[in-house]
Amino acid sequence: MKPILKWQYDQIIKELLLLQEHQTDPTCPCETDGEMCVRKHLFAIEAYAEETIPMEDDESFRQKLEQLAKAAEQLRTEEESSLRGGSPERTTDLIEWPRKWRKEFETYSLNADEKDKSISECKL
Repeated sequence: MKPILKWQYDQIIKELLLLQEHQTDPTCPCETDGEMCVRKHLFAIEAYAEETIPMEDDESFRQKLEQLAKAAEQLRTEEESSLRGGSPERTTDLIEWPRKWRKEFETYSLNADEKDKSISECKL
């Protein structure tokens, strides 16, 4: 895996972790001081996923990134409606959702280092 692709996945995983933590921490004042944490992290997840798609050669992971970007966009749209006073009902659990997606990418991203090491060791 190219270093830039590894970095992209690391950013996606970080944003998923932050979203999950904001949802599980009852003391987080997510919507104070204009922060809108949920919206912010969903935006970042959507953007990183979209940005990573053309870098990814593995078709199955390209499809996963496309699904993640679309899901994050849909959730962000729901969150924005809620922030504007619309229906606050969310059909997706924002504790389980980021966890599920993080699990999709963690092993792949983590093993990328080992694949790169074994390739470079073979060349020595």
